[in-house]
Amino acid sequence: MKKSQRLVTLLAGLGIVVGGVFFTESASAGAESRPVPKDPTLVSQKSFSTTSLSQTLCWTGVTDEQLITWYGAPVTASQPVVASASEGVMYGEGAGDAHVYAENTTVLNSAIQVRVHTGWGAPLNVCVHYVAA
Repeated sequence: MKKSQRLVTLLAGLGIVVGGVFFTESASAGAESRPVPKDPTLVSQKSFSTTSLSQTLCWTGVTDEQLITWYGAPVTASQPVVASASEGVMYGEGAGDAHVYAENTTVLNSAIQVRVHTGWGAPLNVCVHYVAA
C-alpha cells in the first residue's frame, strides 16, 4: 500500500473514532442533564365502608368546560368516584359529533363536581355517569 493510501486510511479511521467518541459523550451528557423522577410518596390513605353508587344524571344547556355539581350525592369527601360524560339525553346517549368528556372529579360531603368538556360552540344535552366504590 502506498504512503498516501495509508495516510488516507489512517485519517478516515481516526475520524470515525473521534466522531464516535464525540457522539457517545454528547448522548451521555444529554441523558445526565435530565432529572431522575422520584417515586411518589403516599401521604394519606382512607378506607370506605359506604355502599357502592352507580348513577346517571342528564343536564341540558351544558357549555364547554362547564363545572357541573351534583348536590345531595350519597358520598363523603375524598370517596373514590369516577365520572364520565356523553352527549345526548337519557336512553339516547352518544348521538352527535361533539367530543364530550369529563375531568377533575371532586368529591365533597354530599356533592360531586365534574368539569365537562364538549368542544362545541353551543350548549348541549349531556349525561354524566357516576360510579363510586
